[in-house]
Amino acid sequence: MYKNQSQNGKKRIQISHIFIEIYKAYPASIMGREDIELSNNIILPSSSLSKLSVMPNFGDSKNPILFRILNIELNISTHCGVVDFTAGEGSCYLPTNMFERLCLSEGQTINLRNVTLNQGNFIKIQPHKTEFTKNPNPKAILEYNLRNYFCVTEGDTISVKFGKTIYQIDIIQCKPYKAIKTLNGDIEVDFAPPKDYKEEEEQKIMNNKSYNIKFNSNDVSLKRMSEEEIKKQIVDKKFSGHFVRMDGKNVSNTQVEKIMKAKLDKKNNEEDYNPRNCRIIINPRLPFRFVEL
Repeated sequence: MYKNQSQNGKKRIQISHIFIEIYKAYPASIMGREDIELSNNIILPSSSLSKLSVMPNFGDSKNPILFRILNIELNISTHCGVVDFTAGEGSCYLPTNMFERLCLSEGQTINLRNVTLNQGNFIKIQPHKTEFTKNPNPKAILEYNLRNYFCVTEGDTISVKFGKTIYQIDIIQCKPYKAIKTLNGDIEVDFAPPKDYKEEEEQKIMNNKSYNIKFNSNDVSLKRMSEEEIKKQIVDKKFSGHFVRMDGKNVSNTQVEKIMKAKLDKKNNEEDYNPRNCRIIINPRLPFRFVEL
């Protein structure tokens, strides 16, 4: 093992502080470890524990050991932490999102190396579904769930849970670097439009929610009515249908006004009718008759 030495003004890194291993990768669902699905922490074998125990930050909850995990075949990488050391020898178990992010297949080899990441101050996210942004406080939900993520990298997809629903969220930008440490940091969050957001459909929905009532300027009767009478007239007109002549020609405005006036008079007469003011007089010597008092 080498100690820190200064040569030509440069510091040499102790070999004991470098962790580089190759493992076969498997999704955590095989182990039934659903508890790590809402994180980017991996499960390593017990043999790695002795090597990591000599690291400067080992056991430090405020500055945990972080790794760069690399798909050797496709040269795709991201960053993660470690949750425990219960995996079989030579194996490594990853959350589903990370497994898919690295385009891995079961048993494919990955390279794992410890890294030091700078504290981040900004991330821009993109939810997969608009439903996430409709929650009471999306930023608070994200802040709570980010406690399970010691670091994030541009291109990652993280899982966020609220209630019984799990949302998928893409990390599309990080600052000041593409990979940052998020633990115990003050990070500004910006939201990009969700993946399923469609402006035209959203505008269509908003248009359906607005109701515009237009009145015919030629309808003098509407102008003279009070507000309550106008509302009542609108309700009546919803079921009034339209007028058609027997010969197929269009009905003129004058004819429509006469018809409407006749209907209104008939309605008024029906409303004025009081059955208590009328009675039937029965005379055995005379036929039945209806008498209005």
